[in-house]
Amino acid sequence: MVSSTYFLPEYYLKPVLNKTQPYRFTTRTIDSSNKNRIIEYKLIREVELTYMGKRKEIFVYHVLTTRVAIKSDQTVKNEKFLKENVFAFGIIVLGVNEKGEIVKVYNLNEMEDRWIKRVYALREHSSGYEFDVFVDDISNVLRDEEKTLFFLNSKNMLGLYFHGLFGKNDIKETPKKRPAAIMEFDDVIVTEEILTDKKGPKFIITAQKSNNGERVISSNDIVKKYEGKLLYDKNNQLLDGFLEIENENKNIKHSLVWVG
Repeated sequence: MVSSTYFLPEYYLKPVLNKTQPYRFTTRTIDSSNKNRIIEYKLIREVELTYMGKRKEIFVYHVLTTRVAIKSDQTVKNEKFLKENVFAFGIIVLGVNEKGEIVKVYNLNEMEDRWIKRVYALREHSSGYEFDVFVDDISNVLRDEEKTLFFLNSKNMLGLYFHGLFGKNDIKETPKKRPAAIMEFDDVIVTEEILTDKKGPKFIITAQKSNNGERVISSNDIVKKYEGKLLYDKNNQLLDGFLEIENENKNIKHSLVWVG
């Protein structure tokens, strides 16, 4: 994205026409639910995002996942399923509104057909209850565009890039407040607060806290941390960003970095 102003009271984010943007998306998870065996692993996705132009008032993007890797010093449960989950959404043609929120999936039927064919192939070597649950979860999402949009807009998919901050950003109007669901914590709701840095195009992401500032206010009071940022260069190319969330048993950090 590029801006029309820089180091001014406001700046305007918009996509770059017909330019492919390569990013590395990483989700790092530390699972301490078993205190005797803390598990840490990273799910890494290499993704190319290409802005194709507009259909009426909608920005159209082609999103291609070119590589998926999992890194850990320990055995990761259902590692193969985690990769298949990513590739089920590996080729997407999506529509984004003027705020930068994903509102349309143009090739959803093709994605579902491709997934059905992939399931047939997987069944030759996989079976059992966990496999069936995995298949059903993805199939249920792909059958329902609203569920697909929710998943794609989440921070563990594309929500760090399509962050809802396209358009005018007025420093005087911050913090922006909006509800945010944390999918990893059973869709718990927090009030996300977005601060615009006065020194340049950078957004600081936090969540509304109690009056004494000691805890994040959430729909079931399980969130211990909700912090992140989005950083742009002087031309407002999105360089990197992250969101770190934590409850009693897990610390999860979603991040992306431009690798162009």
